[in-house]
Amino acid sequence: MLLMKKFVCALIILIFLVFCGFETRKTPEYTLLDVLEGDKIFVDLNFNGIKDDNELVKLKGIEVISEKTDRKTLETLGIKEDEAKFIQNAARKYMISKFLGEKVSLKDCSDNNSNLNKNNKQKNRLKNRCSVYFNDIDLAKSLVVNGFAVYDGVDNKFFYKILENPHRIKKNAKNLRVERYKNESAFFKENAQNQPFARRKSAPSTVFRTSPTLNFGDVTIFLVNPNSNKRPSNSCGTEACRILLQKIKNSKTSIDFALYGLDRQNEILNALLEAKKRGVKIRGVVDSKADGIYVYADTAKLVTLLGARADLSAINMHNKFFIFDNEEIFTGTMNVSTTGTGGYNANTAILIKNKSVVNAFGSEFNEMFEGKFQLAKRDLSVSGLNISGAGGKNVGLDIYFSPVGNPLEKGILPILRGAKKEVYVSIFYLTNRAIINELIAAKARGADVRVIYDAVGANNMKEQVKILRAAGVKVKVENWGGKDHEKNMAVDGRIFITGSANFSNSGMKRNDENILIFKSPEIAGFYRDYFLKLYRGLDEKYLKFTPRAESLESGNSCYDGLDNNFDGKVDKDDAGCKI
Repeated sequence: MLLMKKFVCALIILIFLVFCGFETRKTPEYTLLDVLEGDKIFVDLNFNGIKDDNELVKLKGIEVISEKTDRKTLETLGIKEDEAKFIQNAARKYMISKFLGEKVSLKDCSDNNSNLNKNNKQKNRLKNRCSVYFNDIDLAKSLVVNGFAVYDGVDNKFFYKILENPHRIKKNAKNLRVERYKNESAFFKENAQNQPFARRKSAPSTVFRTSPTLNFGDVTIFLVNPNSNKRPSNSCGTEACRILLQKIKNSKTSIDFALYGLDRQNEILNALLEAKKRGVKIRGVVDSKADGIYVYADTAKLVTLLGARADLSAINMHNKFFIFDNEEIFTGTMNVSTTGTGGYNANTAILIKNKSVVNAFGSEFNEMFEGKFQLAKRDLSVSGLNISGAGGKNVGLDIYFSPVGNPLEKGILPILRGAKKEVYVSIFYLTNRAIINELIAAKARGADVRVIYDAVGANNMKEQVKILRAAGVKVKVENWGGKDHEKNMAVDGRIFITGSANFSNSGMKRNDENILIFKSPEIAGFYRDYFLKLYRGLDEKYLKFTPRAESLESGNSCYDGLDNNFDGKVDKDDAGCKI
């Protein structure tokens, strides 16, 4: 009988342990999608991989000192407001670097949190009574060890601790620049009361907003910063466009242009028409599909009004260049469009006054104007050119024309194979596997390899982004409203690569494109400094997290009137712009 009782007790205990184990195993784990502040995180409660507004969770028992901390408390602790901002920013960066993408479990949820998985539209969407436990990590201890100011709830009393060195806080706070995001678009102002969707009110950042220009002898480089404008423009919104307009108006004898298209840039179109009226000879080449359809509708005006010739091919004529009076060439990554010359996208434009360069582009243009595109052209690439720079310094330049010029094997890959210290890439599409392999190899050799990848390109080419990141390449996906339309590399502070071609198989081996390789420490250094400012202006979380191109996450993309991710839906109709 005693033996039977012992057996029954043991069986009950065993069943209890198995039940507990089962309950433990079925406790769901969620992915940490984003960090709003050091103690407020977004957790993927509905497993859709998207950061929803009702998925914001407050970490129980931990609160990071921030600019929102009451002044009396800050005065008691001897912390100034700018120092509080630094603490807040530092804690957030730490959380992102350590926990973004990690799995977490929710425990101790109150009744207020019982509907976490439902689309709760309550005004107070903060789930402030739910503890979050990280796998194998004591979060509070991690924050304490890493020196951030936090307070712990003990018997309803809050005990503040200054865990960061006060002198270091003061020193770093002096260099901190926190800017608040403000939507200034006429659309938002006029329709603010009728907006059916919420918008992000602020986004702390150290955003670099200047669009610098380098005048270096016979070479002028214009960089278009995507942080400068909050929306596309139908007029010249960039210094590069204003110079282009000036060159058209000042032309005397001839203008030749090869353009991917024209989109609502009447200033440029009217200037070309006026030039034609005053006797300037104008010839043009544009891209069209095989059926005669244009990517940009206004391209048809270049054909009907100016006699431009279309390539009529499924393969792109992707150039963007003008030749003025057979003396100067204007080229780069920038389309003549509301987002290109209008100033919304990141772009590079180049003006060169050099007869050899003009002759090279002129010969390429003549081939296309005569109806020879893609593989029907001759290889008119040139290398070893010397252009007069500033201060008696020359600029080396190689020019390749795709596809027959083979810029990949002859130009880009040899440079990447020789990279020793650093390779910085800013790109719309990076899909060519040979380039990806060389970036990974450069990283393995000890070079600092960093990439700013456009959100459209990164979302469409997730596997390539994953491969680069897995190899240790620092890939930040941009969250600007406009696109990263650049096709640029800066290598070892001495070589700068740019042009119309993306680093893709189409750009290198199929399309009509031009690629310029500048061999100049001054030019490469100029772009290198600009790249790093843009790179640092992007949040560290974008080293792991890829934002949607059209979403509340990405600048002004929900208010710019564009279909930023090419899914057929604009602004409030796009899923990314809804709560």
